[in-house]
Amino acid sequence: MSPMDRAFFLLETEQRPMNVGVLVVLKGRRTARGHPGDDLVRRMLRCPVGPPFNQRLAENVLAGWPVLVEDASIDPAEQVFRHDLPDGSEVQALFDRICTLHAKRLDRCRPLWEMHVFDGLAGGRIGLYFKTHHGLIDGIGFINVILKIVTRSPSSRHPQAFWRGLSQAAHPEPGTGAGAGAVGLLQAGLHAGRTAGDLVKLMWHLGRRDLGIGSGLATPFVATPDVLKAPPSPNRVLAHCSLPLERVRAVAKRGNAKVNDVLLAVLDIALNHYLEERGQHASRPLVADMPVALHEGAGTGNRITILQVPMGRPGGTPAERLADIVTETRLVKEEVRSIGADALFMYSIFEHAVASTIESLNLGELPMLANAVISNPAGLEGKVYFNGLPVELALPVSVVAHHQVLNITISNYDDELHVTFIALREAVPDVQRLADATMRALVELQRSLRQRPASAGKKKAQGVGKRAATKARQGPAKPGKAATGPGTLH
Repeated sequence: MSPMDRAFFLLETEQRPMNVGVLVVLKGRRTARGHPGDDLVRRMLRCPVGPPFNQRLAENVLAGWPVLVEDASIDPAEQVFRHDLPDGSEVQALFDRICTLHAKRLDRCRPLWEMHVFDGLAGGRIGLYFKTHHGLIDGIGFINVILKIVTRSPSSRHPQAFWRGLSQAAHPEPGTGAGAGAVGLLQAGLHAGRTAGDLVKLMWHLGRRDLGIGSGLATPFVATPDVLKAPPSPNRVLAHCSLPLERVRAVAKRGNAKVNDVLLAVLDIALNHYLEERGQHASRPLVADMPVALHEGAGTGNRITILQVPMGRPGGTPAERLADIVTETRLVKEEVRSIGADALFMYSIFEHAVASTIESLNLGELPMLANAVISNPAGLEGKVYFNGLPVELALPVSVVAHHQVLNITISNYDDELHVTFIALREAVPDVQRLADATMRALVELQRSLRQRPASAGKKKAQGVGKRAATKARQGPAKPGKAATGPGTLH
């Protein structure tokens, strides 16, 4: 287990279950008994359980210190649950049921995953919800699982199931395996020294930015506006919208930005409109908690850090907000390139442990780490099939982090970008209004960019470091970049 894997187990509470999942809607085949899911379940149960879903928490280990071990005896039939929705139900009924399931902690004495199958959707469609613990797998790992079990053709004869997992197990920890022993200890010592040096470098960059004499990451708990807050709760609400991928690409080209910069800007615009409708106004840029991928491989486990990214300046035009975000995401990418992965792990775990402590001690008056988690673990290109059935919808269902009330996850399927919102019901009860505002925000950003010269973004992209440093406390400066996703830097 990586440090980040363990952190997801150690920071979990009843109000903050560390569950991640995927919701899939399939076009089913009508049957005489009206249960299209029957044949699908029989087909899935022919599949073995693979890593990481063949792992469970070990017993008789140090109390409070999670350790994963493989268990070849896991029976998938015991982890599959059937549900009947009222006949002819629409997807919103599925959303409501999944919110209840998603907010319930997984039993740590059982395998750390569940498969839920829903019949009753309109048109004979089948709903699938696969739920697992974030300590087993990250978003990119989840995408790799899905890529292995979907096909481009409906005629595939091989049964597939989410629990087949991946061929590679979790990423090994430093100093373990064949290199252990005296050499391993020496390597571990050198590794620890490099990590300590990287942490000092990271802190130095944070301080220089705060003093206005350098550039780096935004300092956590310093500049986050005091909005989107609520006490912890197990109640969740779920909403969804989709954006045309080609339109987003056109906006990115016009704004000299990446697709993911545009997505962050669109969400920033929508969030600010939503807050204004509720009589709240942010005097500083909203701050996104952004998962950043630190690996490209197909392994399981978590190889991510989670960093804070200020978004658009208050009162700025949509085009100016995009320019601010481009700057900030470029700074994040530069920092990730210059700092070792383990230092970024430690930094992320520490700051989120502080947020967890603030929440557990009911110190809501203290500064916030961020206003929302925004991530993009990629998705599926082109239409796909699962066990011969067309996939109509595939949405990630993620974690609402400590001291926060909202998680926004973007995924692509075919020619659409799907945006999934999951929130604490007490804080954002009308979360679909935020989803609707997101679709309008894309049009608003497109219109704003048309009103400025196409070369403006290129001119603003120069001199990033100085501008970002001098405006660090007030908000971001001008352009930069987010990499391949507002949550997946490569």
